[in-house]
Amino acid sequence: MSSQDKDNRPPDIEALLAEVDRRVAEKTAQGLYDPAEVRRVEEEALSLAEASQDSSAAELAYRAAQLQELWDTTVCGVSTHRTGLAGRLVAGAKRLLHRITKPYVNLVLARQVLFNAEVIKLLSVLSANYSDLRYQLGSELTETKRSAEARLSALERQAGAGHARLENLLAGLQETLRDRAEADSPAARAALEEARDAARGAAYLAFEDLHRGSRDEIKARQRPLLEHLAGAVGPGAPLLDIGCGRGEFLELAAEAGLPAMGVDRNPEMAAHCRERGLEAHAGEALAYLRGLDDESLGGIMLSQIIEHLEPDYLVELVAACAAKLKEGGVLLAETINPQCLSTLASAFYLDITHRNPIHPEAARFLWRWAGLGEVVIINRSPVPAEGRLEPYQGSGQGAMIDAFNRNVTRLNQLLFSHQEYVVKGRK
Repeated sequence: MSSQDKDNRPPDIEALLAEVDRRVAEKTAQGLYDPAEVRRVEEEALSLAEASQDSSAAELAYRAAQLQELWDTTVCGVSTHRTGLAGRLVAGAKRLLHRITKPYVNLVLARQVLFNAEVIKLLSVLSANYSDLRYQLGSELTETKRSAEARLSALERQAGAGHARLENLLAGLQETLRDRAEADSPAARAALEEARDAARGAAYLAFEDLHRGSRDEIKARQRPLLEHLAGAVGPGAPLLDIGCGRGEFLELAAEAGLPAMGVDRNPEMAAHCRERGLEAHAGEALAYLRGLDDESLGGIMLSQIIEHLEPDYLVELVAACAAKLKEGGVLLAETINPQCLSTLASAFYLDITHRNPIHPEAARFLWRWAGLGEVVIINRSPVPAEGRLEPYQGSGQGAMIDAFNRNVTRLNQLLFSHQEYVVKGRK
């Protein structure tokens, strides 16, 4: 092993302390240390040894022990024990020489002794501060660990409660299905959907809070849509927001002084709206519409709803909406535009509850099939210019550049046009 490797090895603390003890015992036997000083050295070495188990604390303990042993330069290590006449003569000569030179040596070394004493005191203070710091850090780490474990336990309890709730709902549903003659009946399917909505409502509300945008952002986007309904909605002909969600559109109607109510199959969403002072009902849209009088509504809003529905259900829903509108009432729906292909990657498939993108011409047909007129498609939310392909602006061969730019325009229309559209029809 090289000398460099030996220098890099961590000190053997037990061996070092044993060596210090041995040297102190030898010098104590020689009468070189007074008992009080020996006790002080031993106590300081012990406190340093116990300060820490890591390598830095061990090194500190070792260096402190070395300083404690060597700090007093006035101590003479001359042996005064010799055997025989010659030995006694040599020892006597040494004692005489030591007695004669000691005052002068002490005078020379006095400043060094003071310096060494101050080093020992400083080291003692640093050792104590180091111990206090380690104790404080250990306490903080313990508290942090305890807090993290408490939070983890709380999350585990919350997850367990959610799982138990879902299991209870499904167990109750299974019990209901066993009591029915036909498990695949419409009533059984409705019960299953109701149980799923109850179990997953909070999760979808959290999903919207994370990905849909803030309330102010949604209200700013929906405010222009209210203008299409304002002329048809009034006293005795309120607005119905189907799939009202967090209630942003209901808030806009209330701020405009328009009577409005909402319905959402997610009970958590409906409860959230009611907490904000809005009228909202939890339930399935078709069932809710069938409970209303015909021609009792001035306007119906479907914001980001129709892409969630199965085709047959969507046809039934549009027909039911048309039946509940008064003469001159408006049915308005906003949805993702599948003619802008980038929205499929960035928005449509982000929400796993989306079923089918609805082509704008398919929506126009459904509105007309339900007996609505003045059906128009309104494109919204164009892709910003920085998100579109840029045409070539430089100089070069005219025909080639024109062809390139025409292709860029076609690609922009296909990939980066309007992200949403609104279909509007009047009864």
